[in-house]
Amino acid sequence: MRILVYALVVLSVSSYLMGSMFKIMHWPGANIMLILGLSLTALVTVPLSAYYLFIKRR
Repeated sequence: MRILVYALVVLSVSSYLMGSMFKIMHWPGANIMLILGLSLTALVTVPLSAYYLFIKRR
């Protein structure tokens, strides 16, 4: 479970950073990467991290 959470964090952060870089360079595909990175962080990574910390605390 921990490895899955770490992998999703790395994937979402890297997608967001690449989208930001693409946006600065005015390359196509920046909006998709930004939306993917932020939505992956908000909808998957944060709840999984909270669940993992809740289970770990028990």
